[in-house]
Amino acid sequence: MENLIARSNQEQSLSKTILPIVEKDDFELVRIKILEGSNLTIQVMIEHNNRSLTIDDCATISHLISDELVKENIIKEEYNLEVSSPGLDRPLTRLKDFNEWKGHKVIVKQKTNNLKNSKLKGTLIGIVNSELQLIQNDKIFYIKVCNIKEAKLVS
Repeated sequence: MENLIARSNQEQSLSKTILPIVEKDDFELVRIKILEGSNLTIQVMIEHNNRSLTIDDCATISHLISDELVKENIIKEEYNLEVSSPGLDRPLTRLKDFNEWKGHKVIVKQKTNNLKNSKLKGTLIGIVNSELQLIQNDKIFYIKVCNIKEAKLVS
């Protein structure tokens, strides 16, 4: 499966620094996203393996990540760091996410040149034989996992 947790080269590089920090205290990394604009923003989504995420968890992880980024001098420009839970419209970035959220409504963006089929909304059936399956209007759609550009729950 393509790395949906950290998609760009810069995000993947950053994940190598952030992952050990997050996993140290039984948290999991859901996604890293770098947003460039007038201010660089690094979004880090995490969850805890055994309980709900708290604001204090986010603050603690944020401080640990920030300290490491400063210590390693990884980001050369000024940036904002946002650490949060995945929320209601959570991204599905790991194989286990697709199994845990079976039966929920999702939007899946595919890597395709055909705009008509680039985005599908339906109910997640799961992943079988390297294909994501979702149902939309009583029709089952099959999407090769390697062709998933982005997937998220919809409320």
